[in-house]
Amino acid sequence: MILVFLLHKFSQMKLIRTFLVIILIQIIFPMFFPERFTLEAQVLCLGGECSNIPFEYQVLGNFAGPALDKIYTNGFLRSMGENAVLQNINSNQAGGQNVPSYRMGLGYTISRGQSKARDFYYENSELRNLPKQGVAASPSISFTANLGEWIPSAYAKRWNATTHFFPYEFSEANIPFVKIRNTEVRGKIQNYGVVFRYYPETSGFSYGFGFLQTNQDLYLSSYDRRPTQFRIDGDKRRWLGVNDLFYQSRITSFSFDMKYNWTIGFLSIVPGIGYVYNQGFTSLQVSRYALISTRVNPDDFSSDPSVLGIRLATRYDHVSSFGYGSLGFRLGQGNFSLTTEFLAGKEMQSANLSLNYQF
Repeated sequence: MILVFLLHKFSQMKLIRTFLVIILIQIIFPMFFPERFTLEAQVLCLGGECSNIPFEYQVLGNFAGPALDKIYTNGFLRSMGENAVLQNINSNQAGGQNVPSYRMGLGYTISRGQSKARDFYYENSELRNLPKQGVAASPSISFTANLGEWIPSAYAKRWNATTHFFPYEFSEANIPFVKIRNTEVRGKIQNYGVVFRYYPETSGFSYGFGFLQTNQDLYLSSYDRRPTQFRIDGDKRRWLGVNDLFYQSRITSFSFDMKYNWTIGFLSIVPGIGYVYNQGFTSLQVSRYALISTRVNPDDFSSDPSVLGIRLATRYDHVSSFGYGSLGFRLGQGNFSLTTEFLAGKEMQSANLSLNYQF
């Protein structure tokens, strides 16, 4: 009964008051928890040629700054993280119609951002194969329950709770929209969340709020098929080596949305708007280990063997929020329904297709 009372109080709040609270959160939180972008670099050089590389170039020159500070900027890392959040929201498959009892759904969600990393400094090496645009995709399974099945109350029947979860491991063979040549790819996605949705008695509108967790890991590894050129203090050199990248995101989100359901026969059209607040981090580590040529002869790797190791790490701390619009379509026949929903935020879009069974 306490839960029913709390849900009742929540539904009585004016929509304008809810959006004012969200706007205040967006203004106040960054004041106390500002967004942070950090960059660390370690460079190790072994061999006789290291004496011909000025120290400032080893640490602050051609290697550290341009590789991440100018390529994987904080804007790009933020875009990758928010892309994953938008995909996670769309994977919930809550819909815009009140489910009278229970429903199971299986779907697939993709998301793609428009924000890109800048041109690669190492364009002439296999590092050019590393991703420059945020993309997220995974299947998901959802379960929806009407709270009236658990709480004997007419008011509770106006509420749905939808959870979703699907651990997903991928490789270069099953990543859509990403073409990475000569690169070993592996990773995993573990996204989950719960959304509570309220359906007023005599209105096509519905209001939802949810809590979501977005977890993503991506590993990339490649090697140079041939020596490639780079410069140190104006001198042309060539190097030959291996490259590794590890991307990770851990983001907790709170979402609020409003949808309107319009049904004509077996077709339902559900437009809506939403807002999400995020807190967590997106991190990236890049390493390269390579043989370097001599200063005198760019093709000479053997007379004075030297090895250069570079490890760059960056982290973007999310205390961010964004709004989005949605448009869903539902085709229903008996207990089965086919649903697709499109979500669009600033510089990112997501699409979901799911099959649902109501029982």
